[in-house]
Amino acid sequence: MGKLDTKSSQPPYLQIAEDLTDSIRNGALRPGDQLPTYSALATEYGVAVGTVRSALEVLRDRSVIVTRHGTGSFVHEDLDPASLPPVVDRQVAVQAGDLTEVLRLLREISDRLTALENRLSDG
Repeated sequence: MGKLDTKSSQPPYLQIAEDLTDSIRNGALRPGDQLPTYSALATEYGVAVGTVRSALEVLRDRSVIVTRHGTGSFVHEDLDPASLPPVVDRQVAVQAGDLTEVLRLLREISDRLTALENRLSDG
């Protein structure tokens, strides 16, 4: 744990989430284990606490970890590390939205082209 790829297009919080997931996969962190504190992780990865918070949010959203107020974050006790898929980039949702817009524009262009072809064949 602790190294970020500064040349990666993946944001640091996702790299941290993936690194922690890898630590769970390889047994360095086991179900029930407590994760280091936000500030310890921030120091380890050389990032702001907010970046660590975002990384842990990704893992909480995927039910990889649980956070108990006042106690800390823990690897989910019922987790099967072998079942962990790779972390999905949050930008995928944005890209899906972009794809929807591209498809809408393509339909509009297709409709215009059809209308133009119809006018040319009528004339």
